[in-house]
Amino acid sequence: MGILVNIHPSMGAPIAAALRSMAPGETVWEHRDQAVAGEVEAMLAWSLKPGVLGSYPNLKLLFAPSAGVDKLLVPDLPAGLPVVRTVDPQQHVEIAQYVLGTALRHTRELELFAEQQRAGQWLRRPVRAAAQCRVGILGLGEVGRFVARAMQAVGYPVAGWSRSARELPGIAVHSGPQGLRDMLARTDILVCALPLTPETRDLLDRRTLSLLPRGAYFINVGRGEQVVEDDLLTLLDEGHLAGAALDVLREEPPSPDNRAWRHPKVFGTPHIAAQASAQTIAGQCLASLNRLRAGQEALNAVDLSRGY
Repeated sequence: MGILVNIHPSMGAPIAAALRSMAPGETVWEHRDQAVAGEVEAMLAWSLKPGVLGSYPNLKLLFAPSAGVDKLLVPDLPAGLPVVRTVDPQQHVEIAQYVLGTALRHTRELELFAEQQRAGQWLRRPVRAAAQCRVGILGLGEVGRFVARAMQAVGYPVAGWSRSARELPGIAVHSGPQGLRDMLARTDILVCALPLTPETRDLLDRRTLSLLPRGAYFINVGRGEQVVEDDLLTLLDEGHLAGAALDVLREEPPSPDNRAWRHPKVFGTPHIAAQASAQTIAGQCLASLNRLRAGQEALNAVDLSRGY
């Protein structure tokens, strides 16, 4: 019996190596065509297509090497199969660093000054103070709360929106449909840190994004499927939005003609805002698998009714 690392080799090979180092007695396969289907007890995967899991009758664990599991929730997911996500507190730090870095890049107009330097121009101009740039954060889970505190620490006024009402010190918290509209109307930098659920899919379309003030900036560290990309690009083209930083896209990797990836007002990165280490992923996968083998519950199992 063993573990199948069903991930592209560029990311899967280090995880497989970590699994072998931590558990020398485990069989670890790096490719589906090498695995003995009846002996696969655990599978690590970023995403799945329908019909894959039925080939593994003794599968005990489906493990995501990330915090998000939305791409694993296929319609034919076997009932009772634990879906487990990676939980790495350092990821909250890294995502907050990414959001803060891209927000400051926009607020301080660093790209403009880089262009001036390349052109040999020494042109001073006032830049917007963080205190005059209102931040709105969609999603106030662990990541969203950490991002909020980081933005507050450098002087940005912060508000947030969550599905249900909650209280956070120093943060104006909105909830529900009207709360979303209210927050967007007073947001100069919008940060999406939501999980992907049926309720958040396509949430950010032309109607929603148009509620932002003219000249607002958008940062997405949630999921690409939460944004209607054509609507976002139209608002960028029209000048209603000043720009966007997208670490996630609907199509990953994007096709060569993907406008969202190539748009001049988009700062695009290949889903690197936060990455758990191979050792963290391997250790948590092994811990959950061993617990399941002992008749115990897996660690960090996903609530499938909520999708996270």
